[in-house]
Amino acid sequence: MSEDKSKNSIKGKVVLWVLILLGIYFSFLPNRFATSSIIDFAKGEPDVSDDAFDLEGFSRIPVLRGGRVKPIDSVARNTLLVLRNKRTALDENGSQVPAINWFAEVLFNPSEADRLKTFLIDHDQVLGLLGKKLSVDGKFFSYKELEPFLSEIDSSAREAGKVEQEKRDSFDQNIIDLYRSVLLYRKIKTTLSPPEPNLEPDMAKQLQVADVLFDPKKDSDLTDEYVRFRELTKELSSRPEDIRLGSAGFAKVVFFLDHYSRMNLWSEFFPIPPEADDPKKQWRTIGESLVGKEPLDSKEKQKMDPARFSNTLQDLVSMEPTALKARLLDILENQKMDPTSLFAAQYAEAIKLRREVDPVLGLYETLKASYARNDFSTFNSTVAELRKIGTERAGEDASTLGFEKTYNGFEPFYRSSIAYVLIFMIAGISWLAATYSASLGRKGETARMLRNAAYILTAIVLLSHTFGLAGRMYIEGRPPVTNLYSSALFIGWGAVLLCFLTEKYLRLGVASAMGSLVGFGSLVIAHNLSLDSSLNPTGDTMEMMRAVLDSNFWLATHVVIITIGYSTTFLAGFLGIAYVFHKLALSLFGDSVKYGTKLMSTEKDGQRILGSMIYGITCFSLFFSLVGTVLGGIWADQSWGRFWGWDAKENGALLIVIWNAILLHARWSGIAKIRGIASIAIFGNIVTAWSWFGTNMLGVGLHSYGFMDKAFNPLMYFILSQLIFIGIAYLPSFKSKSQAEASA
Repeated sequence: MSEDKSKNSIKGKVVLWVLILLGIYFSFLPNRFATSSIIDFAKGEPDVSDDAFDLEGFSRIPVLRGGRVKPIDSVARNTLLVLRNKRTALDENGSQVPAINWFAEVLFNPSEADRLKTFLIDHDQVLGLLGKKLSVDGKFFSYKELEPFLSEIDSSAREAGKVEQEKRDSFDQNIIDLYRSVLLYRKIKTTLSPPEPNLEPDMAKQLQVADVLFDPKKDSDLTDEYVRFRELTKELSSRPEDIRLGSAGFAKVVFFLDHYSRMNLWSEFFPIPPEADDPKKQWRTIGESLVGKEPLDSKEKQKMDPARFSNTLQDLVSMEPTALKARLLDILENQKMDPTSLFAAQYAEAIKLRREVDPVLGLYETLKASYARNDFSTFNSTVAELRKIGTERAGEDASTLGFEKTYNGFEPFYRSSIAYVLIFMIAGISWLAATYSASLGRKGETARMLRNAAYILTAIVLLSHTFGLAGRMYIEGRPPVTNLYSSALFIGWGAVLLCFLTEKYLRLGVASAMGSLVGFGSLVIAHNLSLDSSLNPTGDTMEMMRAVLDSNFWLATHVVIITIGYSTTFLAGFLGIAYVFHKLALSLFGDSVKYGTKLMSTEKDGQRILGSMIYGITCFSLFFSLVGTVLGGIWADQSWGRFWGWDAKENGALLIVIWNAILLHARWSGIAKIRGIASIAIFGNIVTAWSWFGTNMLGVGLHSYGFMDKAFNPLMYFILSQLIFIGIAYLPSFKSKSQAEASA
């Protein structure tokens, strides 16, 4: 007998460790499509070989996008997330292509990148527009496949854009999303390379510019074009009298000025870091580096007076550099509404003052040329130089780049979501094992072992989830909650933490199951929020906040605390759902349901334990939701000049406070028993979800930030599910055979 117990004990420990290792695997193993891992980060710079492109180093080059300095790796991943809802692309054979490999192809080898399956189209009508049908393997398309239909996509998107947002159907929204995806892809392609000349052939011939345009058959390096442009501006600067209408040299320079100015419109990110002597620390596009930033929209050029433009430009270029700088500042300050003077000022600066091409621009062009020639050595050395210059110029903004690159490869939230599913399955199996053991009159050692495994795995996954939140805080330099996406992450984390602490004392598996369920659900919500183009047009969930939201202590404190209130209220509601399932289990299996030493075999025992958990957590909910709401009023008083304005979001926060208070009063007064308390807690999920999401969809109030109606249907489905759970709670119970015999 003792030998059997020893064998069972060994088997139990083996199973326990297998489950723990499986949890560690899901929680911490880096993605196989990441170019680096935590191990690489710990040991320093990865080895660079001269027989392959250093894409790992390339992925770490700093750029500016969305108001935030980030590694190119983040731009690549986030762009693919917008285009394909995934962070990998597909080649023509259906094999996955890592984000950084895809991005390098787009920047340096666009003709091949056009063949990669980059775009997700999963709407029947949109596919019908392209002459395609929806299939399992046929929802991903390359730019090459879409190219013949670009005019149809453009015209359909324009028509859909005329429809008011709240009246758009699914086709309207999907065709607009596809149009934006195509536009984003084209902007990525032209960020480092000038777009195609925008002149008609006849006009180009008239201006005599055909001979100065870049010809890939003659020039092996695009830098040649920039150098030739600088030579032309130098010549014009030395002979201001040639600045006149009809002059071939002037026509050529004006063409190039317009050509590079348009790069400002067609650049998706800023690759040129601030110059050392720039007090404003401004990042620039290639167009800005060459010709400056256009003072007005290009359409304003139509309002220019050509004759006055050439005369003004000639006068400006004739000035000495010091006097010219002063005159340009005067024009920018005092002639803001004069397109002729403003464009003349921009062109004068480009011709007279911008003498040298930024070395970073030349390095990017060398990078492109070496990539096309498969010159690994030149490519890798150029990458190293770009990283060095970029990091030095970016200063403190580049301090987190290495960590962010590793963080991207880790993907903590994706891995945590998988591990949460594993925990829920283990907790559920532990209940089945406990029921089976009880029916045989055994102690249920297997069930106890599984509950312990679920508890330990919760701790491991919680570490991964915590690392994800802490990593975002480190990268952003802000509190954990800055937008709807981060609020979903934080709500899930708070629920899991509270469940972990609860499970430490009860060890019933209930808290582990509910915590993993809320954790998984919140991460799924966060993932879908990251895919919403209206909320997240660049795919980056760590974009810069508005100034008013980024500078107030009370706001940061309010958001964090009230989000904890959301988290605990949801947790109480899900424990109410646990009551519903416990009630069903008792109806099906009777009083044979045992959980080790903790007995929930009768409805009374289950009610006592679950009721206590709901009560305790609701106390937390009321405290945090009340304090968070009050702090929000303090911030509103400082920002908007009033403490309370009956805004939709404010009303939603107040409803959560009131609803939690109703639940506690119902318990204290004895108005509601456990079934009523559980039902109130479940309905609290509806109240909280509406406050969290629903108020943003109303389109009114200071807290409405244009939230798309994509969330409306999921929200309605969630509300319906909660009402169903409440209905199940009030279904009459039926007695099992054992219960009937006991009552007889």
